[in-house]
Amino acid sequence: MPLPPYMFSTLQQVVPCIHAETDSAARNEFYSIIKKLFFRIQAVMHRLTKRSSVVPDATTQPGHFTDSSSEECSVCLLDHANFVSWYMKLLLKELQPTATYPRHISALKVLQLLNTSGLCNAAVYSSLISSQSQSSGQLVELYKSPFIYPLMELVMDPFDDVRTMAASLLHDYYLIFVKKPTTFGIPGPGVSSCVYSVPAWDYSTSQLVLQRSAALSRRTGRADYADGVGRLYHLRYLFCGKNEKLDDGRCERRLLFEGLISDLEIDIQIANDNLQTAIASAPLHGHLIALRYIISHKEFFQLSEFGSQDWRQMHNRLVHCCSMIWIVVKDVICYDSPEGHIVTEAEEDESDVNVKDALSYSWRALKEASALIHAMISNPGYSPSITDGGLSCEDLKTLGDLTLTQLAELRHRGAFSTVSQTFLACCIRCAASEDSKIAKLPGVWYKETLMCIEAKAAALTRRSAGLPAMIIGILAAYPDGPFFDKAILDLQKIANAPVLRNRNHTDIRLSQVHALNCLKDIFTNSRLGSSTENYLASTLVIAINCLEQNVWAIRNCGLMLLKALLTRLVGGAGKTPRPGSQPHPRGSVSRTTYEKYEVLADLVLRLLQHQSTVDSRGEGVTANHDKLDTAPQSIQMVFPAMEIIERIGVAASHELLVQQLLLTHLDSPVWNLRDKAAVILSGLIEKQAVFSNVYSLLQGILSQGQIWYQNALHGRLLCLKYMIEGRRHTLTARANIEDLTETLGGLFLIRLPTNTALVSVAVLLDMESTTMEKLLPWQEGRNQDLLQKWKHAVQDLCETTNKSRNHATDSFISALARARVLSALLEDTISNHGLITLNVLHSLNKDGNIAVCAGIQYFNSVHELFDPCKVQPLQIYTTLLQQVSAVDSRISLMEGLSALLSSRRHSDRTSGLPVSTVPVNFEDEYMRLVSWEEQEQTSDPRTLNATLKLRGALLAHACRTCSLVESKLELKMEIWARMLKLAGNVRSDLSTRLAAASSINYFKIALRPAHSELCSPSAFLGIYLALYDVLLDDDEEVRGIGALVASWIFSSPRSSRESANIGSISICSIVAIDRLMGFLMTAYRESNVLLYEALSRLTGRGPASIHDKDFFGSASILQAEEGNFLPPIHDLFNIARKEDTSLFVEEKQNLYIDPAQEAQRWASVLVHISPTTLKDPITSSLIGWALAGLECLVDIAGQEAGGPLGWMTKPEVFTLGIRVLETAQVLQKWEDRGLIPQIPNLKSLMTNFKRADIHPVLLSRVPEE
Repeated sequence: MPLPPYMFSTLQQVVPCIHAETDSAARNEFYSIIKKLFFRIQAVMHRLTKRSSVVPDATTQPGHFTDSSSEECSVCLLDHANFVSWYMKLLLKELQPTATYPRHISALKVLQLLNTSGLCNAAVYSSLISSQSQSSGQLVELYKSPFIYPLMELVMDPFDDVRTMAASLLHDYYLIFVKKPTTFGIPGPGVSSCVYSVPAWDYSTSQLVLQRSAALSRRTGRADYADGVGRLYHLRYLFCGKNEKLDDGRCERRLLFEGLISDLEIDIQIANDNLQTAIASAPLHGHLIALRYIISHKEFFQLSEFGSQDWRQMHNRLVHCCSMIWIVVKDVICYDSPEGHIVTEAEEDESDVNVKDALSYSWRALKEASALIHAMISNPGYSPSITDGGLSCEDLKTLGDLTLTQLAELRHRGAFSTVSQTFLACCIRCAASEDSKIAKLPGVWYKETLMCIEAKAAALTRRSAGLPAMIIGILAAYPDGPFFDKAILDLQKIANAPVLRNRNHTDIRLSQVHALNCLKDIFTNSRLGSSTENYLASTLVIAINCLEQNVWAIRNCGLMLLKALLTRLVGGAGKTPRPGSQPHPRGSVSRTTYEKYEVLADLVLRLLQHQSTVDSRGEGVTANHDKLDTAPQSIQMVFPAMEIIERIGVAASHELLVQQLLLTHLDSPVWNLRDKAAVILSGLIEKQAVFSNVYSLLQGILSQGQIWYQNALHGRLLCLKYMIEGRRHTLTARANIEDLTETLGGLFLIRLPTNTALVSVAVLLDMESTTMEKLLPWQEGRNQDLLQKWKHAVQDLCETTNKSRNHATDSFISALARARVLSALLEDTISNHGLITLNVLHSLNKDGNIAVCAGIQYFNSVHELFDPCKVQPLQIYTTLLQQVSAVDSRISLMEGLSALLSSRRHSDRTSGLPVSTVPVNFEDEYMRLVSWEEQEQTSDPRTLNATLKLRGALLAHACRTCSLVESKLELKMEIWARMLKLAGNVRSDLSTRLAAASSINYFKIALRPAHSELCSPSAFLGIYLALYDVLLDDDEEVRGIGALVASWIFSSPRSSRESANIGSISICSIVAIDRLMGFLMTAYRESNVLLYEALSRLTGRGPASIHDKDFFGSASILQAEEGNFLPPIHDLFNIARKEDTSLFVEEKQNLYIDPAQEAQRWASVLVHISPTTLKDPITSSLIGWALAGLECLVDIAGQEAGGPLGWMTKPEVFTLGIRVLETAQVLQKWEDRGLIPQIPNLKSLMTNFKRADIHPVLLSRVPEE
């Protein structure tokens, strides 16, 4: 069924936004939908083409049909074909060098879908139908030339998947248009059948691209360039015709391949003679990657037309190259710390090569050499058959020995991870061979590996470097059977062997470490999953035994093995459970695990029975440090058992015993162990038994005359705290809550006189606060007796703390402050006094920074639970801001006040507060809470961020009660707008940019009050420009806040109340930008400030308000009117064309923004600017800048060769070209409207520009005359 025209219009609005979507899951869903759409369009066009017989008149409008069904089909066909044509142009635009990664990968993926759907031919329909005068061959050429140009450039893109997709599309082009020359017979409606041939692949172009890419890779040595060179060589290899011969009769493909080997041999010789010279000018990985891609082709041997003898010679040369590379780089990457063993300072100064460059060169060379060997081994089409002289037993043994040696010697994890895959492929090929000699090679290598484990028993690394990879590769060849069983038993025997020491205890050989690491990798390898099932239980015992060893290296490896086995049992990484939650909610899985591995439950008990060697009786919460020196090993026994319980649960038969053992660990002198035991024990107690277990835990404490030890008290209080926090949803009955509160209050009063450990009191205070918060829904003046008791208890604690202030901990001070604030809030609610909380916070200010900061932060989090008319939070914030001087406290106050002013609770939609609470003299009373002078960026960033947020909230309310003209708000708005621009700058850190976005979010109620139209006073322009930068921020969270603001200000006035209640729904940032630009072009078209901003951004000067301190004043506007603000175009071209040859490129600070797209947006603003703002100095300067830019582009195009990877491929040069072109087109439109006089040289320069060898994506932006 044909698609209606309105659907195509909607798609044209939505598709660009989805292309730029940063969420890969959303893009993948779009690909699946657009694929179905393409097949539907293709089917519809095919059917409509058969039914249509008359081409519609040019005046026929879509949707207006005549009585002729043929005419309806033609119009409908035209709609579908025009959409495909529009999409092709969009894709070409998305492939430009400056486009972001999401747009690049989306365009490439859609192009691939277009190829598979057959709509490339449908695009030709559009050319035939829309205009008979247009040459249909142009659209075929459009697909052949302009798309091939950027695709070749994207083969050198920094992102690997972009390079892969671009190379794949180029290969598809080769298969469609080169390998199988195609002619298109296109019977257009009412048009005779036309046949158009596609030109063959341009040999000279591909050769030029290869030369440029190879030179670029050689100058920089970057990995992405090297990979791009390899892909281009592979494509060139494929593009050579099968029977193409050179003048001397040699095969072109073979000559290309042999040339790569010769170049590689030369570069290896350079590296062997002088490594520093090779690092600086002769990188190896480009040639290695090219050879790998070519060798990986399934028909390599046939395509290269090698004879058996020639192939043997070529193979020996490749193996020799790989061996020489290992000799060259092994001294660099075989040290335990390779970063410190290479270049001396003198050598570094002479050759401009640093240690990082040397390590990168060596690692990449070995990585690619190993990948080349992998391709040689794993590709059956690489060599002839064994009977014809293919890979023999000696060849495979040579390659296997080389990789085995590398794995045994390497210490660089990135290097041996690649070599391990090559060795694995070699073992698998040998095991699958029918030749008995080849099949026995893995067994030989296994014996060598065991010898290596013993030989390197004194050379220990944490993960044994490449030794586990050697075992994995061998066992992957024999994943089951006697060989596998023998290997496991051998490793278990070594791992479980006793530690042998010499008499002097100086030389310890620990082959157990290597065996444990090998076992760990075996049990985590997916290839060996089913084969290792029978050995899980016995290996668990070995891991537990290792935890009891006295040697740290064995204990550490045993712990890693245990974690690997737990991951194998339950899957995934272990996560700390929520306090009070069950450690493992999947009871059936827990039961099955313990039934399957019966030894596991006994192992858990065995570990939990280890006790700390420190007797906690009589000691404080922090035990004697001298006695704690013997505790770590016993602690290492207990923590793994707790992790098993977290991830698997407890065996039903051992549940009570486990709880008892955990209860004993609550007495531990080690805080972390007490806390861990409390968390787990709180989750094991049944929900229905919470309150009974509370009493049982505290039974000893409540007993008369018993003196409880501090560690035990603290541990039980922690357990009780976690039970309460984890089971809040069970505390629904008021009686239960009150009973628990009274119990805690009574305990609080009883234990206070004799309890000297204030950390325990802090835990108790936090529990009191938690239960009091739960009581809030039922308070309303009741239960005053309990509140009075708690009030007196808090007062007593204050007196106790004053007497022992030197012994008070930070946790106790913070807990006491929170308790006092909550008490004051409850008392204010009951008494309607309104000043108690303020007085308490004021008194906390005298107790120190920790107390006041904790009290303010707690007030910020809970004051919304109370009636604002009784608590009066606005007065509290404003009063304290004038009294508190501590930085952290002031930041908390400013953040709390900002949130309060923007809160929508019980408020009119035009304000963040009830109208009655906003004073008439808001500006006089509250605007002075912050300084309105511009602050230096060297100040405390947190203070600047909090001040920035508060300014937005204050100004939003000031704008409601004050006139911008009569008051001094305009000056404040200008200062705030400039601070927003500086904070939102790309060089600012994330917290500062988030603060700027939040500040604008607080101000949005002033930008467009509810039930009103969008405000557009001149003072707001700076805010809209700052919002524009927020919508283009690199961070998704910042853009999300900007999108929420845009959704608010651009929503319909009728729906403002409804949209305000849906805070999570917003338009995407790209749509928000388009709407914001449309609003600016309408509301501020007569603004000189907007004109200057647009000129600055279009010409590459950047946001004008950042460069000019007095941007919003008159001085900068006068400077603009004098025409002295545009940067010289020649200087810009020189800077843009300067090549960066550094090995490690600094990533752009904003990967989301496209400067070329930005230039197009701001050019649209200039097109719609009011004629009254255009003055002669400005237009004259802009004309001179544009003409000079066009002359530069034309001159460079005439002097230097263009084409893919040419002078205009560099994103900076391309962006500058876009800026010049857009500026010239703006001037042309001003000419057409009569806003400026005719420019004599503009048309001729534009004509020369179109004829020049310019980037095709740039030329596609030039409209047809």
